Formats: sequence, C-alpha cells, structure tokens
Amino acid sequence: MRTACKALAALLIFGQAAAAEVHTLAEGPLRIQIDAATDGDAAEFGPRFDRTAVVRSVQLDGVELLGPWGLSDEFGLFGDGVLGYETAGIGETFLKIGVGRLLRDTAASYQFAHPYPVDQLFPVETTPGAASLSVSQRSEGDGPWQYLYRKSYALAGADGLTIHYELTNTGPTAWTFEHYNHHWFRLDGAAVGPGYAVVTGFDLPQAETAFRHAPRSLHMQAPLAPGGAAYYAGDLVGVPAAANTFTVQVDGAVLVHYQAEFTPHRLALYAAEDGFCPEVFMRAALEPGETVSWSATYRFRTN
Repeated sequence: MRTACKALAALLIFGQAAAAEVHTLAEGPLRIQIDAATDGDAAEFGPRFDRTAVVRSVQLDGVELLGPWGLSDEFGLFGDGVLGYETAGIGETFLKIGVGRLLRDTAASYQFAHPYPVDQLFPVETTPGAASLSVSQRSEGDGPWQYLYRKSYALAGADGLTIHYELTNTGPTAWTFEHYNHHWFRLDGAAVGPGYAVVTGFDLPQAETAFRHAPRSLHMQAPLAPGGAAYYAGDLVGVPAAANTFTVQVDGAVLVHYQAEFTPHRLALYAAEDGFCPEVFMRAALEPGETVSWSATYRFRTN
C-alpha cells in the first residue's frame, strides 16, 4: 500500500513520466547500468535528485554493489543552488538543477524532502559512446537564473567508472551551488550493519553520531533497528583536492575506492537498509558565463 501510494503521488507530481533510457557500459567483469532521462526515483523522493542520469546498477563478477537507488546526484540539498527559491512567491517557479522548473507552494524555507509540484521537466540530451555516456540539460524559460549542465560517464578499465561534471551559468546573475552524489553502496548478500565502514583520506570533525568515530573512519557498531538509520555530518576545512578520497569496506574488505578531483567541503554518512551512503559535498560560485567542472573516479571490488 505504501509503495502504491507513493507511485500515485509521483504520477500526480510528474504526470505520465516517460520510461528512462537504459544504457549499459561493460568491460571484462564490470557491468554498469545507467538510466538517463529518468524519473525512477520520483515515487520515493519526489523532484529531488538529478534526473539527467543515475547509475542504477554496478555489477562486478556478477555481484551487485549498489542498493536500489544507485549513484544519484543532487544539487542544493539545503537550498544552495536551488535557483530562485528565496525570491519566488507562493505559486511562482524556481529551478532545481538536473530536474527542471518547480513551483513554490509553501512559505517555509527550501526542504529537500518536500514534494514541490513540477511546472516543467527540462529535456535531457544523451550521447552514447562505445565505453561512455554523456548527458546534458539546458534550463528553459525566462528569468535571471539559467544554466547548462553536462555530465559524462566513462569506464576506467575493467574495475572503474569516472563521472565528469560541467556546469555553466548561462544567465545574467551570479549564483552559488552545492552538489553531491548520494552513493547508495550495498554489497549483495551483506546487509547494511556491523562490518560496514568508510575510511577517508582526511580528518573527520567530531560530531554526535551512532557510528564509531575514529580520526579518519566511521564504523557501524550495531545492527539497524527495523526502518532505522544512522547519520554523521561534518564540515571540512582546509582539505586539499588530493586528499578527497574514501574507501567503503565490508568486513575489512574494500568494496569501492573513491578519488575525486575537487576540494571537499562537507562529508556526510547515511546508513539504512537500502544503502551505506558516504556523501562528499562540492561547493562553487559561478559568475555569468562562467563554467566549473569536477569529477570522481570509482574503483570497485568484490573481496
């Protein structure tokens, strides 16, 4: 019943959404499924995550390494980069990068979990390659906030994937944004719980958390309660781009090694039944006509 209600809510929000384009990148034992122009997360999350493309599945030697929501990007989790929200009145529109034009229907500040009505989903262009996939989206309509967003996925050998991002301010007004990938990692056959850990290439600030916190690691100490979750978040100061790395480990074995090419500003870790989710946040400011690019490479393991 809960799933059916959420699916109905998604149809009310999005209308009759078109089926996603499904693309597969494969080399040797690695097989990656990417859904492009997808509203597959809408029933669960509303118009929140970047719909241009989502890595839905990563299999290495036939073993699935992701939970059901995959590797999902989001701009403006806490409102930084949700363009025009603060100046929009009730019933007026604002832009969610990677999604489209949404309607403000509340006087409250922006809340990522709120199911804002969709005014317009911006089109997504896709360009498949032999071992890559590129997607792009350009904002449409009038207003001072405009963007061109490009993202590409490319195999990095028989165990890796690189995601490259490029965002351009195509309007007359400067703005800032924050971006992260939610990273729903989960080893097939190993429920999220004790044994899962993230080890970082930088020091982790002290914060209240249920994880066992070491200077550069967070470990799950106990099984999750049914429907429960664990969380950590800390702002990072002075961490260079070269140190922006982490590994996810399950019972001491590396599941994935992450190396990014940007300065990290925040690290969060969310753990629930559907995934173990280290999230590294990137922040930038864009003047009119300015472009910023960043990337992340994932090396996957099964033991």
